[in-house]
Amino acid sequence: MSGKPTIGITTYNYSPQDMMSLAVHADRLGFEGLWFGEHYVIPESYGSHHPTSAGKANEARIIDPSVRIYDPWFLLGAVAGATQRLKIGTAICIVPMNNPLILARHTVTAHDMSGGRFRLGAGAGWLKEEFDAVGVPFNQRGARLDETIEILKKAWAGGYFSHAGKHFAFDSLQISPHPVTVPLVCGGNTGPALRRVAEAADAWINSAMVTLEQALELRETIERERQARGTAARPFEYFVRPFTAEPDDVGGFLREGFDNIVLWGPNVWPNTDELSLDQKIAGLERVARDLGVTPQPRALGVFAPWS
Repeated sequence: MSGKPTIGITTYNYSPQDMMSLAVHADRLGFEGLWFGEHYVIPESYGSHHPTSAGKANEARIIDPSVRIYDPWFLLGAVAGATQRLKIGTAICIVPMNNPLILARHTVTAHDMSGGRFRLGAGAGWLKEEFDAVGVPFNQRGARLDETIEILKKAWAGGYFSHAGKHFAFDSLQISPHPVTVPLVCGGNTGPALRRVAEAADAWINSAMVTLEQALELRETIERERQARGTAARPFEYFVRPFTAEPDDVGGFLREGFDNIVLWGPNVWPNTDELSLDQKIAGLERVARDLGVTPQPRALGVFAPWS
């Protein structure tokens, strides 16, 4: 292991009340971070399939008609204001559906408002019908993602910059007068995604959830690509999402050197109205105890209305 293991949570399909309560109590208990998924529309019919071995199951979690979708940028701001230590990020932001300059503004704002606790989880997306609905060519998503990453890095450097690319071009402008450090966490399990991870990212997070065997294979591929691209010496982190929050499952990843575990939210805080808030908090506390997450005292004077 490269350092003290961290345990984070990825969230999707939560009511606003549950989302904010989860954030505040995760912060109190010492969880490392909270990650927000991004989708904007749910097509009534679609032919796309999630690019994982559990495709249909993941699609049901993501775009079933009963799923609650909220804008991740609004949620990031709300959680930043209600927490002290919790890192916040997207897992993932569907970058090609976003204008790169507006996305740059989102990311700089999230960084500054959170005191540097924000990280951008970025991916190409998989739901063609969603791209069609917002008018972005699905077959250009990889190239748009790569070009947007280039623009974001210019914006994060601070000061004026310009860009002339295949999909985007603009004269000299400024997003931030000062540099900001936004870790770029690229997601994905496929060949093109892993090559992008090796080329441009500070970290990787897997799509959906993976077994330990899959995670080991994917890490081997990423490291091979990093060697091939001359980026192996650059600091790099792995965030992995196992199928369960059980100590035996999580422990296997930790023993193999995966120091940053991201738990699927409903495994620690069920997104159901059948349980009371106290029961959900108790479940979160149990997971924290089981996995050795260290509770953190809250400082006085912090505004946290959802606690």
